Amino acid sequence: MAARLSPTSNLLRKSRLFALPPTLSPPAQPASSSQISESDTATLPYPIRAAIATPDSSLLRGDWGLKRSLPAKSTIEKSSTPVVRINALDTYEHVTDFESAGDHTKTLAKWQELSLPISVPKTTGVPMNFGGGKHESVFESNIDNTHKSSEAQSADAKRFRFGGPWLAGQTDIEFDRYLASVRRRKPEFMKKLRQLVTEEKFATARRTARDEGKSLDDLQEPQTISDEEFGTALRRLRANPKALGPIISKFLDLPPPPQMPNQRIHLDSWSGAPSVAASTEYGRRGPPKTHPSAGLSYLRTGAQIDNHPVAGPQEEPRPVLARILRPKRRQWGNSYKAVIGVGGIVTEDINAHAYKETEGPEGITNFDPDVPGGAKYWVHPVRASVTSQGKINLSISRSSEKSRALYAEMPGPEEEPLPEHVRNTTSRSFEELNSSVREASRASVEAAKSTGSAQDILNLLKESKKEYN
Repeated sequence: MAARLSPTSNLLRKSRLFALPPTLSPPAQPASSSQISESDTATLPYPIRAAIATPDSSLLRGDWGLKRSLPAKSTIEKSSTPVVRINALDTYEHVTDFESAGDHTKTLAKWQELSLPISVPKTTGVPMNFGGGKHESVFESNIDNTHKSSEAQSADAKRFRFGGPWLAGQTDIEFDRYLASVRRRKPEFMKKLRQLVTEEKFATARRTARDEGKSLDDLQEPQTISDEEFGTALRRLRANPKALGPIISKFLDLPPPPQMPNQRIHLDSWSGAPSVAASTEYGRRGPPKTHPSAGLSYLRTGAQIDNHPVAGPQEEPRPVLARILRPKRRQWGNSYKAVIGVGGIVTEDINAHAYKETEGPEGITNFDPDVPGGAKYWVHPVRASVTSQGKINLSISRSSEKSRALYAEMPGPEEEPLPEHVRNTTSRSFEELNSSVREASRASVEAAKSTGSAQDILNLLKESKKEYN
């Protein structure tokens, strides 16, 4: 017979009250002296709180597995995707602070429909659709490693996580706090440094014996060195930052630092150990906070064939519709690319070679307010990667007529043009408007005479008299 569980044990096992993960830190705002425009209701680049869903049977009762039920007016009636995230389980007013999590859940569902693998972030200066670096999955065995992985000790292994912090991204307070923790490891570092000096002395002795033609069998590795020899070697290392820097960086397991500016290359400065980062972007922007895939996709390659239900296998993948959020623009002599949205992700259209395109998509050069729902055009997602700040970097290419022929909507019947008195209302004078009203009233009276009663004719005459006055 199974042991009976206490109410507290049942609460810990079944309730979501204790199953919610801790809240992540929100994205940091860039430091700037100018005014930064932001919105409190804008969707964050990445979710910082867990999204909670509940079965339909519990949804009707408002049961979300929390301390109290949530009102149906805010969860079912106002949203087609009843998914919430909890800001506070309980407040001083004895309410549960929550909001809809449909923004990130919808984005994830749209993204998974693209069937696009996540690549290692690269910056080659050449667009990806023009050959700017090949796809390299973040799940490769020589890349998908941390400082605790067993494969990280191999010679060709790369890592995306390190034991130490990225010093270039720390504030003064964070750096001072980390420096205090490093000082406590000084005895361990001095022991490691003495071992390295001993090995270097033995390697120098072997090299000298080999150059002089002596036998290496009689040469034994010294077990220890004197304090005077160690002090001399330590002063020599301190005078050469390029030699001591890699030793410190490897001992503390620090991520690679940013690239040195060109104007300081000729100066002697501190340098880190040879980089073992999976991408050079991790040295410029810092290592990622999470796994490089961010849980968006677990595919390793995009080499798959799209099978159309009627036309069969297709040479190119299925195109998707992209909405033009901001057309091209020029300001102070600078040209800016068009900003589009693909599957809930905002990116730039880098496929244009000129500001004005004769055969480009409709609405990409100039804003067209007459397009219902905004201008759209068909694109192919090419490459995607997650930056160190948690943002998705998406590259697209415009689809060809052959690929979108099976999916583009057929053109509908042409709409009838608006009447002249509707299209040119703003440019007409008062006399023209008054005459048009009289003609419309006269036509209504004639129609009422032929089909209506005497009372209808009288009512029309009264309305016409009011309009004339």
